[in-house]
Amino acid sequence: MDGMTVLWIVLALVVLVILVALIAGAVSRTSKRRAEQDRQEAHEHEQQARTSAMHAEKQQAAADEVDARARKAQAVADEKGAEARRLAAGASERHEAAQDARSESENHRARAEDLAGATDEEPAGEQEQAVREDWSDGSHPQDPRRSADQEQWADGRHPEDPRHPKHTRP
Repeated sequence: MDGMTVLWIVLALVVLVILVALIAGAVSRTSKRRAEQDRQEAHEHEQQARTSAMHAEKQQAAADEVDARARKAQAVADEKGAEARRLAAGASERHEAAQDARSESENHRARAEDLAGATDEEPAGEQEQAVREDWSDGSHPQDPRRSADQEQWADGRHPEDPRHPKHTRP
């Protein structure tokens, strides 16, 4: 082997080593660039994930608030419904009481008419005459001659009023 051949072989090996080094460096740079791009893309995805999570939390908070308002409105509606049922029951009871009072009034009126019919046939007794005389002074509640002083005693609290508690029997 001659010296020139050895030189060419060494030179070829050096060139080959340089080419391998250049290719390895290029591959390394490409790998680093790709790794950096991957890290940057991962960071962007992480930022988007945080943004999406914050948006989801806001949406959940809004949904919870609307749900709480809906529950409150339903509670108010239930309370109003219960009050309406209670009032309707009270009104029904009052209607029944009013009907009973009307019925009782009609019974008393019929009895009064029956008694008035029976008393028209007989002369008026002393007690009836006294009642008629008691009203002759304008103290009857519907008498237009009734005075303001008499109005204050219209509820039967006057000591001389026959409706006063001292005149009633227990």
